[in-house]
Amino acid sequence: MKYKLLLVSLTVVLGVTAGLFAMQDQTTERSSSKFMRKKLDYMSDIIEGLAVEDFSQISQAADRLTLLSHEADWNIVTNQSYLDSSDLFRQSVQRLRDESKKENLDGATIAHFEVTLNCVRCHRSVRQSHKLEK
Repeated sequence: MKYKLLLVSLTVVLGVTAGLFAMQDQTTERSSSKFMRKKLDYMSDIIEGLAVEDFSQISQAADRLTLLSHEADWNIVTNQSYLDSSDLFRQSVQRLRDESKKENLDGATIAHFEVTLNCVRCHRSVRQSHKLEK
């Protein structure tokens, strides 16, 4: 009887623990999705600004991207490669901001390409890191 009670208790504890981990993963995933949505919205604002030559819009979106890159949710991986990628991203966003302040459409467009390239490379690196962890 004691063993059955112990077994039932252990099963309940394991079930609750597994459920909590699943909920945490879903919450983290939702938080990550919202965070990524912000980044995509800012990038969209930049593209729109480039299309209509609204340098103020480009600069403001670049500022928001920079602020976003300093939030805790940004650091989803803590290895040196990721930290280096984040620095490159911030540098390219700064170039974008600088070019928009100079109202240099070609320079801002090239800087936007650099920002996008850094995003793609970083996301690829993060995916590879996650594959290695599994």
